[in-house]
Amino acid sequence: MGGVLFDATKKAAYFLWEYTGCASALNLWLCAEDMACFFEQHDILNGSRVEAVRRKSVEDPGYIQFVQHVAFRIYIYTNMTDEFINWCIAERLIANDEWVTAMTEMASVYRKEKSNQDVMSDVRSENVRAFYDEQTIYNR
Repeated sequence: MGGVLFDATKKAAYFLWEYTGCASALNLWLCAEDMACFFEQHDILNGSRVEAVRRKSVEDPGYIQFVQHVAFRIYIYTNMTDEFINWCIAERLIANDEWVTAMTEMASVYRKEKSNQDVMSDVRSENVRAFYDEQTIYNR
């Protein structure tokens, strides 16, 4: 599972780099991990869930909320302060099937392996690891 997680994170981070131009590979990696944690928390474990969001009207609260979550994480990890650009990048990522597949693969690994410390130790984000450590303790 660790190889799948690594490859999917690498692909997701690549698209983040391509669309944002952020020079920090570590920040892009952490951003991808954080986004995947968001996906897992909201049961977005396959492309059809994202496709359902894409089919919504841009005025639909579900669409807006989803794009806001992605755009916010772009802002946090890349320090890009232009909200409009972050929104456009988020919409572009959501429209990219390869990025969606990478994100849902990561989220699926998180879901299946959240209590497996060997796999979760491969996650670089302290916040994501702490979230799953807390969930594991809480669910015992």
